[in-house]
Amino acid sequence: MPLRTETLNFDEEEQRLSEKIDEIDDVLEDIDDSDIEERFRNERGELETRLEGVRWARDEAFEADYAPMWDQDVDAVELGGLTGGEFGRLEDDALESGGGQGAIRVYQVEMGTVDAPYLDDGMDKDQRIATISQLPISYLKWAQFHIDRLTGVGGNGETNYAELYAEMRRAQSDQA
Repeated sequence: MPLRTETLNFDEEEQRLSEKIDEIDDVLEDIDDSDIEERFRNERGELETRLEGVRWARDEAFEADYAPMWDQDVDAVELGGLTGGEFGRLEDDALESGGGQGAIRVYQVEMGTVDAPYLDDGMDKDQRIATISQLPISYLKWAQFHIDRLTGVGGNGETNYAELYAEMRRAQSDQA
């Protein structure tokens, strides 16, 4: 039983991610520190990857020959946060299979997917893992981000990049 669930609409997610990328772009125009700039560029890259995953799910997944498991044209999926026990089982399963971060991502998306066209009730755990491992990495990273967010218990999960930049600048000034 998931900690909590959320239905994520692909159009709304595209809008949210595009706005976050624009926000980072605005901050990047003002940055004059290469270390801080690198951190923001890395974050921007992660947002771009997740945006690619959302666009794939919305526009290409149902018709992609390489993803026959995505058998319905949908505009949303439902993901859920993991309880402590579920997350522990995820880590145990990934370690048992000899996997690292990539395996953990696949196991996490398998356990955190509540309703999506790539899974059905008749699949056992091994079938679910095999199916999810065939999805594009950009979609898996997007889904993992939301599963992580739904697994956490505090904050709203939204980053204000202008505030983050100001905080980083203050921290640098304090160290100087």
